[in-house]
Amino acid sequence: MIKAIVFDFWNTLALTTIDFVHLSALAKNEKLTLGDFIEKYELATHLKKYKNFEELRDDFLKAFKQYDNELLEKELYEVYFNRFDKIYFFPEVEKVLTKLKAQGYKLALLTNTESLHAEEIRKMLHLDDYFDVFAYSFDVRAVKPDPKAFEFALKKLKVKPSEAMMVGDSLRSDMAGSKAVGMHNCWINRKGKAKAFDLAKVKPEFEMDTLEDIFKVLGHFK
Repeated sequence: MIKAIVFDFWNTLALTTIDFVHLSALAKNEKLTLGDFIEKYELATHLKKYKNFEELRDDFLKAFKQYDNELLEKELYEVYFNRFDKIYFFPEVEKVLTKLKAQGYKLALLTNTESLHAEEIRKMLHLDDYFDVFAYSFDVRAVKPDPKAFEFALKKLKVKPSEAMMVGDSLRSDMAGSKAVGMHNCWINRKGKAKAFDLAKVKPEFEMDTLEDIFKVLGHFK
């Protein structure tokens, strides 16, 4: 029986505001696949709380050895300061989350994300109206697929892995990571785009192209 549902945020509930193809090109990472670039980016910028943009920028530039790249610095600034009007839920999300809450499911947000403006996004989208537990990578000090991230969320939810389902768009981060700790998992592959840069060889337990189908998925456990 599923008692709790753990959601990823970017590209699962809301469209990411980062153009990783463009960012990777500016960082001159021809030797990395896009998936590997994203993983390196997350490890460089998602594991701690930043006091300001300059700290995050410096960690990013150090990780990719791009110390005098003005175009890259400008793009990073654009990403973190001029994106708020571009952050919004996918159309069906609020209705689905509200219905899941009404049906008695515990909901958690488990996401790899940077700390800058996380609280502003939380307030802007009224995330506290939907989620019982927040597990940000910079608080957990681990990025998915690290088991520590999933174990943190499960502990806060007070459920066993077999009583929880992970919903996310990343095969590597969300599906492989949750599967490794014994959770059920459901891959959201909106319009077939999720696999474009995610080459992880893992078969998700369930797959859907809209969050509305989660109720069909949950029907398998009743």
